[in-house]
Amino acid sequence: MPVKKKFESEKDLLTQLTGFTGIGWTTSMLGYLGTMIGYGNNLVIRFGDPQSLLYLGIGFFVATLGLDRIRDARSNDDE
Repeated sequence: MPVKKKFESEKDLLTQLTGFTGIGWTTSMLGYLGTMIGYGNNLVIRFGDPQSLLYLGIGFFVATLGLDRIRDARSNDDE
């Protein structure tokens, strides 16, 4: 039985990581689009180049897709 509990906690961890990366890419893309439109330039310039937000958003998006596929594969193995 302890193995099953450990598996459920890993599934919950994957869900939480997927949510975190989802928030990350959404925030990065909104920040990038905001700088392209002209809002929030001063805040983004403090942290670096606005284009870095685009790359960060793409990285988080790819991580979200990967974690989602891993979670789906584990749930299919469980059935």
